[in-house]
Amino acid sequence: MYYNRCHKSPKGEYRYILHQFDVFNAHINQGHDTLTERMRLIFFYLALLAAQGFLGAALHPLSPPDFFLLAAVALLWRLPPWQLVLVGYGVGLAQDIMGHGQLGIHALALAGAMMGALMVKAQLSPEGIFPQTLVVLAALAGKWLTLVPLLIWLTGEPLAIMGILQVAPSEIVLTVLVSFLIMPWSNALMEQTLLLRKELL
Repeated sequence: MYYNRCHKSPKGEYRYILHQFDVFNAHINQGHDTLTERMRLIFFYLALLAAQGFLGAALHPLSPPDFFLLAAVALLWRLPPWQLVLVGYGVGLAQDIMGHGQLGIHALALAGAMMGALMVKAQLSPEGIFPQTLVVLAALAGKWLTLVPLLIWLTGEPLAIMGILQVAPSEIVLTVLVSFLIMPWSNALMEQTLLLRKELL
């Protein structure tokens, strides 16, 4: 249509060529922006992974913050519930494979964490420190309510809960404290990605 309006004169053809060139440049710039946003998201998750390993060694014998849980919670308002539970399971399974526990334990625990977060999500806004803190606390509660019965069942000893009481408090407190930094960072990245997608559409 644009060409039909412009092709009747040499000047119109020149304007048409310039228009096509501008369209091409816009597509190139959008592709570059998309790649940049993807790289930022990859860096975000790699930073969480590195922080998990570094703080795990630095804080020993205390339990470090659960960055795997925060990585999954960051997607709470951006995925349907069933996908979020699957993401939690997948992230936990990756944590198990990396040597942080018996295979499947953290997978089920983080799936339970996402269910806990989903229970409070409907009553909360995705913005603000208070709602985000409640979501993280609900996820931690879901994780430990799933993890405690599993550990007791696997060990066959109800006294295993004593070991849990030595680990859980430091992890919960540190995870909540770290979430004050991680959650706003993840929200900013996700909002930039969403705005870019709208521009592309």
